[in-house]
Amino acid sequence: MSKNLDDFDIYPIIHNNKFYNIISDLDLELKEVRELLDYIEEHGIMELQMKEHPDMAAICEIELSKAKFIVDVMNYEILIYKREGK
Repeated sequence: MSKNLDDFDIYPIIHNNKFYNIISDLDLELKEVRELLDYIEEHGIMELQMKEHPDMAAICEIELSKAKFIVDVMNYEILIYKREGK
């Protein structure tokens, strides 16, 4: 991705008794973030990333009810690059 990571902010969030860092330069609704985290948990993306590539982030394209996201998942850090509304 060609975005400048210096422009990204870190938003700590507790979701389902887990502590995440959401890293993004986008203006996101809390409902979207929680839906995104639910998807990541339900599909085991974080566990797969930690098992197969513990030192590398897993880039994912995730389509939810109102938007499609491009994210990197690295342990409990979720870097959100892009959001496309439907």
